[in-house]
Amino acid sequence: MRDAARLESRTMRSAVLPLFVVEACVWSWTGGVPVQAQTYPVKPIRIISPFAAGGTNDVIARTVAPRLTDLLGQQVIVENRPGAGGVIGTELAAKSAPDGYTLTVATTATHAINAALRKLPYDPVKDFVPISLIGATAYVVIVHPSMPVRTVRELVALARARPGQIGFGSGGVGTPGHLAGEMLNVATGITLQHVPYKAGNLALNDLIGGHVSLTFSTTVTSTQFMKAGRVRGIAVTSAQRLAAFPELPTVSESGVPGYECTLWLGLAAPAGTPDAIVQRLYDAVSKAVQTEAVRNMLIAQSVEPATLTPAAFAKRIAGELINYARVVKQIGASVN
Repeated sequence: MRDAARLESRTMRSAVLPLFVVEACVWSWTGGVPVQAQTYPVKPIRIISPFAAGGTNDVIARTVAPRLTDLLGQQVIVENRPGAGGVIGTELAAKSAPDGYTLTVATTATHAINAALRKLPYDPVKDFVPISLIGATAYVVIVHPSMPVRTVRELVALARARPGQIGFGSGGVGTPGHLAGEMLNVATGITLQHVPYKAGNLALNDLIGGHVSLTFSTTVTSTQFMKAGRVRGIAVTSAQRLAAFPELPTVSESGVPGYECTLWLGLAAPAGTPDAIVQRLYDAVSKAVQTEAVRNMLIAQSVEPATLTPAAFAKRIAGELINYARVVKQIGASVN
């Protein structure tokens, strides 16, 4: 009886073991790389742009997407989900499956400023895994041609003479364009009146129409209008002058020392996305941004190309959260 039981037990183990081994080989590591990462991607990837089409974030995402398509072997699609200063689209990305097929444009607004302004339906740190930085750009202080100012000094003098009467448009409360104006208010003691729009390009359209006096716009969206004389650039918000507009001084050298406000952006995935897939995406983004054609397109839009590893990008986001919490507290901005 005992010998028969032992024989039966060995027979069962022999029958089960091959199946277990096969399953383990399928789901375990093969050649040092998870099978899931080896086959990824097997379908199109979408990048959620949480701002309106035609804006800086959208344009830069669409600049990189075609090259990512080539490198990953699957179509990379940019999908616009604007609203609430980037909150709606970013929340959608945070709640998407962590499988590498839904990414989001992570920006100064979505992953740093918004957290200091309001209670968010997502956590910019816990709900995302950074993939890579793509680049950074500055804003141009542009005014309507009817404005009797050609320098920041003249703008400050006019604002002091007309407190609260000069309106500046932005893509919404808490966007970098909004904070740029509020930071100028604090630094100079003037009162430019904020006029929020649902998107930065809408604010620019109203500036062209003369409904607001000025705005802080990225060169991506404002260059063609400056060249056509429909708006006038008077300064840039970066620490150094922009190569594309060497004639425009910085706000800092225009009588507001230490002033700087820039926009950075990159890509992030929902938390829980496998490390191997994140690394695959980082490698693709890094190669894409280093491609001469992509670099030239970014530089032409006054975007300084730059990539960061997922760990380094996470560290930058953590630092920016601290920096903008301080800025928002200083200017007293909030979203009701």
